[in-house]
Amino acid sequence: MPAIVARDLTKRYGRAVAVDHASFEIGRGELVGFLGPNGAGKTTTLRMLAGLIRPTSGEGRVLDQRVPGPALRRVGTMIEEPSFYPYMTGRDNLRYAARLHGGVPERRIGEVLDFVKLDRASDKRVRAYSQGMRQRLGLARSLLWSPDVLLLDEPTNGLDPVGIAEIRENLRAVAAEGVTVLVSSHILAEIEKLVDRILAIDHGKLVYDGPLDALVHRLDTDTVTYHLRADDGPALLTALRDQGLEPVAEGEMGARVTLPPADADALVGRLVSAGVNVLEARRQVDDLEGAYLRLVRGDGRPS
Repeated sequence: MPAIVARDLTKRYGRAVAVDHASFEIGRGELVGFLGPNGAGKTTTLRMLAGLIRPTSGEGRVLDQRVPGPALRRVGTMIEEPSFYPYMTGRDNLRYAARLHGGVPERRIGEVLDFVKLDRASDKRVRAYSQGMRQRLGLARSLLWSPDVLLLDEPTNGLDPVGIAEIRENLRAVAAEGVTVLVSSHILAEIEKLVDRILAIDHGKLVYDGPLDALVHRLDTDTVTYHLRADDGPALLTALRDQGLEPVAEGEMGARVTLPPADADALVGRLVSAGVNVLEARRQVDDLEGAYLRLVRGDGRPS
């Protein structure tokens, strides 16, 4: 039984479509990355799954129950920048949230503060917290009632590299205990280190749902991109065009060219034979960011 289900989930605001018939399932214990540019529909989707807003059509289900419903008591959320009472301490903010939810033992507050490394700052007023500290407190609040599902929207905003790495390890530890985690982020390098599966959304439509490796390594694999530099930039461009290629100039001495893999290995040799003094030939190694950008720009599709 999947932990999270979206079936034709759609949200319209007047004529504007924020989410357009998004459908996916996430199994129990999965840790899934949710990618998309600003305004793509990530936060709206998470808000619908959390029961904060109702869909225009379609439905969301969590733990086999339709949203909104009682299953949301078993969901932890951190959607958009978390808000707290600034005049209260971090500990008291969590104590208040625990009372509202009910059934949270007092010792659990200390456990989650320690887990996100806020134990030493727990008795400071939140107004003195940095953005990164508020993000940590938001994650601690989402974990208070030991949820079965976590919906997290940009949880590493405002954190330094050390803090980002710590949150990454926290989420891995939570998922290892069987908690289902759906986490959105614009820091693609961090998502790449965290998840094995990606959901990508653009202009409200789900454009990719599959393994991370498939997005990175199989997207548009029928071509290879080279970044070249020569002591005579115009001659380099001319030689590439003479070979039937369509180079893109990169500065005065460089060019980028995309060609079939079968022709790639002989490229430099052909340029040298044409009298071009090649100073550098670098084959582009695709990463999540490059694959994702090509996906949303329509330059390629996963096989």
